[in-house]
Amino acid sequence: MDTTAVQTRKRLRRTVLPLTAGIVVFGFQLSGQFGAGLGYGLLLVSVITLFGSLCSVLLLLLTRGFSAKALSHSARWLFWLGAWFYVIGVLALSGYFISEALAGRVDLKWIFFGPAAIISLILFDIGIYRIVVQKNKPSWMRYRDVISREHMQPDRMRKVLMQDVVFHTKLFSQSGLRWLRHTLMLWGFVLMFAVEIFAVFVREGFPAFGFPDIWEISNHPVRLAFDFAFDFFGFMVLVGCLLSFLWRIRAAGTEEKKYSDTPSAVFLFFVVISGFFVEAVRLIQDGIPPGSGISFAGWFLASMMSSGGATFSGAYTPLWYFHVFGSLAFIVYVPAHRLAHSCATPIGRLMNSQTDLLEKKRIRSIKGLMQKANQSIITNVEMDK
Repeated sequence: MDTTAVQTRKRLRRTVLPLTAGIVVFGFQLSGQFGAGLGYGLLLVSVITLFGSLCSVLLLLLTRGFSAKALSHSARWLFWLGAWFYVIGVLALSGYFISEALAGRVDLKWIFFGPAAIISLILFDIGIYRIVVQKNKPSWMRYRDVISREHMQPDRMRKVLMQDVVFHTKLFSQSGLRWLRHTLMLWGFVLMFAVEIFAVFVREGFPAFGFPDIWEISNHPVRLAFDFAFDFFGFMVLVGCLLSFLWRIRAAGTEEKKYSDTPSAVFLFFVVISGFFVEAVRLIQDGIPPGSGISFAGWFLASMMSSGGATFSGAYTPLWYFHVFGSLAFIVYVPAHRLAHSCATPIGRLMNSQTDLLEKKRIRSIKGLMQKANQSIITNVEMDK
């Protein structure tokens, strides 16, 4: 049987079967057969399997332990399982929230959030795939026979990972201001996103699993810890954006202007600011309860906004839409502009740390050029005859 046809059938099975399962689950949830726990349970399995895939990749690249084939196989399958558990989980929650919204038990906004979230993540994945995989696939296919784990240097990979990817020491040596704004924006956003993942399970998942709804207790220590984390990491991003604006002004008319990315900073600035205003309006509507000062940014805005006695009734939902869908739009925007370098550049530096593999690649290229040159000489000689 044709290899291409076999691969096509495998892709169809890998796509159609999970998608069919998701549609069936969506239908059951739409008819009110199961609760929200099913969707959050699937999302929890998704997070665990995706984390397992990441661990397999890290073990493959950063160590010499375990079988390379086994790690590669497990990383691939865990990734696909996690991705499809996520899709089915979002479809399950979408069906549940649509059913609840139509019954008048939750706000209509939850009907739109799930599908919008999954569409934005799919577009993000497609963009990153094109930048990281599709552009480098020709080189991989050309040199894959000289790439092997035996010639990898995991110690150099670990060193570059910590110095250039995590701490950006090379950028710091070039410019302290560029390092600070880049670190605040990148890690502030990444950590804020990670906190939101955990918050979803605490805020929504735990009650769906039958645990007490601690999110409804405004002064609960866990709730306060999340509130502080959101504001702290959001404030990191905000300061990073302001530094980016200052850098743009400072670099105007100079060669360093090429390192600025004003559209991304403006986009991210408004996403974070809108989040602070959403929090402020929520606090105002709750009467700025005791302990809300832990959300220092939202509390400050709420205190300033409520000083004139305004209640901002009806403002929360429009602000929520603006913030949430702005955040999803930013996720889609990441691969479309200079922010893509945040994903592609670290991978390039990690690959460049593998001097042995690069040397083998260089030798392979020279041999290929020599073979072409020899073939050209032979062809010319035969033509002269």
